[in-house]
Amino acid sequence: MIAQVVLSLLLGIVLVYAWVEYRRSPIVSTLSFLVSLAGFYFVWMPSHATRVAALFGIGRGADLVLYLWVCISLIVLLNLHLKLRTQHELLTSLARSIALANATWSADETRSSGGTASLKDDRGP
Repeated sequence: MIAQVVLSLLLGIVLVYAWVEYRRSPIVSTLSFLVSLAGFYFVWMPSHATRVAALFGIGRGADLVLYLWVCISLIVLLNLHLKLRTQHELLTSLARSIALANATWSADETRSSGGTASLKDDRGP
């Protein structure tokens, strides 16, 4: 009974978070909401989780929940990895653009090097 109350409290927090974040990400919010409702159902009706697990050839409902949790975690991890990689590429592109925008041609170096110009940063000596 204590485990059911604690799990219900945690699932309730996920429901509130999904409701609050709906405007920012409706798809993720809706999926979180549905998974939380399914979680509530299986927390309070564990025998039904065992029946569903038997349909998939899994012995216990707890094993089914664990397998689903691992799969969902891997999907979330892959999604986060792809987003971080995209952010890193964007940051690299932005840094290059800023570096090229702040670079200036140095007339002194053009004369002394025999006509080959080089880039010089305005901020340094």
